[in-house]
Amino acid sequence: MGRGRLVPRYEDGRTAEDRRTQRFLQDNEVLEHVTAFANERIALAYDVPVVAKSCGGANASWDPRAKDITYCYELVEETRPVFLEQAAREGSGSAADRTRAAEDGVIGFSNGVLLHELGHGLVDMYDLPITGKEEDAVDQLATLLLATGGEQHIDYAVSTINAWGALADAQEAGDLSGLFSDEHSLSAQRFYNEICWLYGSDPAAFASAVIAVGNPDGVLPPLRAEGCRQEYEQIHRSWNRLLQPYLK
Repeated sequence: MGRGRLVPRYEDGRTAEDRRTQRFLQDNEVLEHVTAFANERIALAYDVPVVAKSCGGANASWDPRAKDITYCYELVEETRPVFLEQAAREGSGSAADRTRAAEDGVIGFSNGVLLHELGHGLVDMYDLPITGKEEDAVDQLATLLLATGGEQHIDYAVSTINAWGALADAQEAGDLSGLFSDEHSLSAQRFYNEICWLYGSDPAAFASAVIAVGNPDGVLPPLRAEGCRQEYEQIHRSWNRLLQPYLK
């Protein structure tokens, strides 16, 4: 078993907005918490820097040459309005409460994104066999880790799902040609997939996610919900088998 770890690092932001984002991530110890969470569960072959930095565009990535994970300040800045708008729609509590709810959403989404990129790193590091789209497979891993991480990390999974839903709404209003050709599934597909997998991890706990008589606020169609438990169990078995030699 490897002795490597995820090692968080923040680079100074290039712009005033990036520096505010840097302080937000540092004050909330976002990189520290997600790397500690993963380090408790998975042994790495070597140390992997997880670097928050200015990139010039909204992105997060695993670099197979540098063997590191980058989390761009611009991605936080792009998704923060998504959660501010959601908090405003819900309209509960004071302005400070809504701001805190939006910040919690950003933190949760950050966890989901970074665990997704860790998935790419593990596939590369351990030459893991993946059939189908690797992007979908590492979405599955990120959801699996969050769903089994306790109440706080389940909240992070919900924040990630909410972000995909809001981004899907925004994308539907624009040009989809670039999205269809992208290696990632559409945000709407990621939204429904991750709801399904989270619901499948505990159908009783997440029953309110399913559209049903008396539950008009549900979002998961009943026909998809029928197979979600099986989908989740397959994801659980498959990733546990792939990572078994490296699990702590």
